[in-house]
Amino acid sequence: MAKKLIFIWLLSLITWTVALPAQAALTVQITKSVASALPIAIPSFGPGIAGQPTVADVVRNDLRHSGLFRVIDPAGYPGDPRSPSGVKAADWTTVGATGLAVGSVEPLNGGYVVNVYVYNVSTGQELVAKRFTCSAAELHMTAHHVADVIYQAFTGKPGPFASRIAYVRQTGENYELLVAESDGWNPHPIVRGIMPVFSPVWSPDNHRLAYTTYANARAVIYVQDLATGRRQSIAPGGEIVSAPAFSPNGEELAYARSSGGHTELYVANLRTGQRRKLTNDDAINTSPTWSADGSRIIFVSDRAGGPQIYEMNASGGGVHRLSYDGNYNAGPVYSPAGNAIAFIHRTAGVYALAVMKPDGSGVRVLDAQGNCDHPSFAGNGQMIIYGTQRGGHKVLAEVSLDGKTMAILHSNAGEDSQPAWSH
Repeated sequence: MAKKLIFIWLLSLITWTVALPAQAALTVQITKSVASALPIAIPSFGPGIAGQPTVADVVRNDLRHSGLFRVIDPAGYPGDPRSPSGVKAADWTTVGATGLAVGSVEPLNGGYVVNVYVYNVSTGQELVAKRFTCSAAELHMTAHHVADVIYQAFTGKPGPFASRIAYVRQTGENYELLVAESDGWNPHPIVRGIMPVFSPVWSPDNHRLAYTTYANARAVIYVQDLATGRRQSIAPGGEIVSAPAFSPNGEELAYARSSGGHTELYVANLRTGQRRKLTNDDAINTSPTWSADGSRIIFVSDRAGGPQIYEMNASGGGVHRLSYDGNYNAGPVYSPAGNAIAFIHRTAGVYALAVMKPDGSGVRVLDAQGNCDHPSFAGNGQMIIYGTQRGGHKVLAEVSLDGKTMAILHSNAGEDSQPAWSH
């Protein structure tokens, strides 16, 4: 039964492509935030590009999205300063602000200069000042950089916003692998057609995506360069392969290969094509993920009778079991710092998102409201994006590592699943 559950998706065989319409951006809905969220004021920064969110809009939404900030309604602001000369910290205590970020957007040579100044209202201290230059096409992403500056000024940790997400959208019988900014803005297709797409993962430099799809009625892995569209096929023709994972240096790819009724893990050198086998038994071994230092790999195996999480050396030795809580644990991924593992844990009939310590202890369920899939950490390790279900539809969700904040990313364009957060 476990083998059927893990590989049921291999039954679909679709072999032609079609053109699909332009994709709708995701809408972010905050569903849980911390009660102690920091009250912050974000004045206007001035106008931006017609028909697009302003820099201030993007920054406000990002900070709300994190769940760690409560953006005070601009309607009550005592002014709209855009430089330090206009800031009087005492004026902002009257609206309950603890933090304040002012800035400006100024046209320059067909592009923009964006300035941001961040203040602790209680002390009047300027915490950080930063200047960005960008093209018009980069203005929305630059606003994410501004949000990252503010996030780090108050939390001491890098922000997660100036990044991208990849995810799979199904519309009827059509599939797309989409890439968008972290808030779902500007989605564009990397792959589109009637062939299902599974398990996208980013290369460490964020220049490539690896994913599973179909060719000649078999599951195959491609590594695709995002700038050129050039694709590299992994493993010789005729093999059934799945579950790709880049090594931390981006030079190797771990994956699962199915043959003779069982599935083993391999590593392929992406430059030479040389392969080495990591596992050798009669079980199904799948879903490999490397540790940040490249010394270890976690994976899923049914060698004990059902899907459980194991760890081994990157060379393939030293295998030991990590998960013991429940009879179904799958889809593991290390946090960037290596201090946690996110995974899918079946509880009360629901495939929930959970985290545990690197040694397998301390299991905590973060979301059991709908069947979850494909967890992926933000680069700062503080948030996890994953697929889940709400109202009978597949949507994306993000949750903080401590489970205190949550947001749903959804659209009306199709069913979204299997997300991956860039590094």
